[in-house]
Amino acid sequence: MIDDNKKKKLEAVFIFGFISLLLCGVGDWLIGYEPEGGLPIVFGITTTAIADVPVWFYVLSFFLGILSGFGCLYFAPAIMEFLDIKGISKDSKMYKLMRFGLKSAPMMFVSFHCACCICLLMLQAALRAGLDVCKADPVYMLPVAVSMLPFLIWCFLCDIPVTVAYMYFALKGKLGINKAAFILCPMGLSIVSKIIAAVMAALGSKLAFLSACGESWGWAFMCLALYFAIKKLQLTGGKNERS
Repeated sequence: MIDDNKKKKLEAVFIFGFISLLLCGVGDWLIGYEPEGGLPIVFGITTTAIADVPVWFYVLSFFLGILSGFGCLYFAPAIMEFLDIKGISKDSKMYKLMRFGLKSAPMMFVSFHCACCICLLMLQAALRAGLDVCKADPVYMLPVAVSMLPFLIWCFLCDIPVTVAYMYFALKGKLGINKAAFILCPMGLSIVSKIIAAVMAALGSKLAFLSACGESWGWAFMCLALYFAIKKLQLTGGKNERS
């Protein structure tokens, strides 16, 4: 059972989550864009061409990353509240897995995305100041690895549990959404985007960087799927589902 005020509140939260994570995907485009003609640096992670990328690309992406954190801060507890409304047992493994993945997701979005922007801004500044490209790898690889690896691990510790739990609930019909929507999750769209990127790169497309938004859009469209699930809820009665 759900009252009208709570239903409207959850709908608003999931729409906010959808928009904020959709914009985070735009931020992924901004930090993934590289003009042609650069030399590989930092062991191929990026190229010297980022020196020609407008600074505001990274600055705007930075703030979109912060916005995504606020979006997740609101929709993470809303997802757990929705699972409670659907009658999914708090003692079930998948409920606990979802809760584990969502617990630190807001901070993960802010820290990981913003760290990427800061690293690119620092490297861009060094290149514009005349950094010797031959020295870029040894100078930057250690600090980049030390700073980014923990964030990457943290990202997977959020993405994988949420993906597994969401797919389970979707395929089992626990969420009240079409089972085909099981792919609308962090790792689901991330894998799809990487396949698209590989195809675009093989075709020589200059737009392969546009597929960088897969993970962010996975979270975004998961929010959208849950928004429509909330829309279907009746204001009175109904049998609860048990996992």
